[in-house]
Amino acid sequence: MRKKSFLSYEAKIILLITGILLLIFLPLPFYDNFIKIKDDFLFYYDEYIAHYPIWLQVVPFILPIIIYLLVKIIKKNRSEYTEDTFYNIKWTWNWNKDNITNLHCYCPDCNEEIYYDDTTSNFTLKVSKLDFICDKCEKVVGSIANENKKFNSSTIINKEIERQVFRKLAENKNLAK
Repeated sequence: MRKKSFLSYEAKIILLITGILLLIFLPLPFYDNFIKIKDDFLFYYDEYIAHYPIWLQVVPFILPIIIYLLVKIIKKNRSEYTEDTFYNIKWTWNWNKDNITNLHCYCPDCNEEIYYDDTTSNFTLKVSKLDFICDKCEKVVGSIANENKKFNSSTIINKEIERQVFRKLAENKNLAK
């Protein structure tokens, strides 16, 4: 559903034209104020900044742009990693800042979403496991050993994804050296 605007487009245009006409015909000293601000800026520049080399004067304007671009590149590299295979199961997810969201598992054969079942394995083994079952293939696609009952499958896979991300970052650091 679209959010309703406070004013229609026609009303905004009429207000803009009225504002421009008021600025033109009202005796306001805009130009005088602009000249005063310009003179103050030039005085400040001559007094405090002009004696530095030009490259040092430009650095404060370029440095934030470089930092912004680096952050975007790093964020893009992390957000491109949204699919991998763990325990013979295809996993997909999204990134929300540094957190993993919308974690889903799929059958590697038919690409259907699968579900897990832990009822059969708890009674027969000392170490429980989570079996991932595909309804379309009618088979157990993969299993994850789970010694800690407090962890669910998404927590285990989140840890695997984070381990992979840190491993890739370490590899990139080693390549940069």
